[in-house]
Amino acid sequence: MNIKMVLSYDGTKFLGWQESSDGMTIEEAVRKALETIYQRPTILQAASRTDRGVHAEGQVVSFHAEKRLDLSQVKVSLNQLLPKTIRIQTVEEERETFHPTLSATGKEYHYHLCLSPIQSPFRRHFSWHIHTPLDVKLMQEGALSLIGTHDFATFCNSCNPKPKDTIRTLTRLDIFEMGETLHFEVEGNHFLYKMVRNLVGTLVYLGMGKLTLDEVKRLIEKKDRTLAGITAPAHGLTLKRVLYR
Repeated sequence: MNIKMVLSYDGTKFLGWQESSDGMTIEEAVRKALETIYQRPTILQAASRTDRGVHAEGQVVSFHAEKRLDLSQVKVSLNQLLPKTIRIQTVEEERETFHPTLSATGKEYHYHLCLSPIQSPFRRHFSWHIHTPLDVKLMQEGALSLIGTHDFATFCNSCNPKPKDTIRTLTRLDIFEMGETLHFEVEGNHFLYKMVRNLVGTLVYLGMGKLTLDEVKRLIEKKDRTLAGITAPAHGLTLKRVLYR
């Protein structure tokens, strides 16, 4: 059986999705819980390898199981075994050809900025606190210039292995003012390493006046990471959902 799960998690105290010898990860916690239930080694496939401190509302994971169990009870058991910072939303059987990454047509990420003079302690793990006033309208104009299919090498941090190509399609980059919070919604077909956080950091630099609108518009053609803005902190980012046909 090919089993698909949708997970939500608070990534604050985890070293990201992928297993690591340096500390606890989401993958390790979920794998151990599944192995307790199924009593056999389990290999997980995930739609996104979220970084340390990044959160998820709709992470998609799959695994193969030889033993046929009641999946509604598997969900209950997982949520009993897992830490309260990880919740399994759905568990269902999928077609054998389904793969969380290869079958995906896109992803949607959300990012939050806190613009209030004092950040609420209840939001400190879920938003980037910005003390400098921002020109939001200018940021929205800069965001529009990045929409479309481009070579996004400028917004890719160095990673190993390097992607075969850095051409991606960004279908949406919306910025909303919600009281003293600035809310980014980013959607595209695939994302490069730390691409969303680099897009946010660059637009924040634009809003601060550290970059001009013309400079932002030329970033894609420059293909030079050093010309763009800071990589926004991980804790403001949430994987909202993974898109499938």
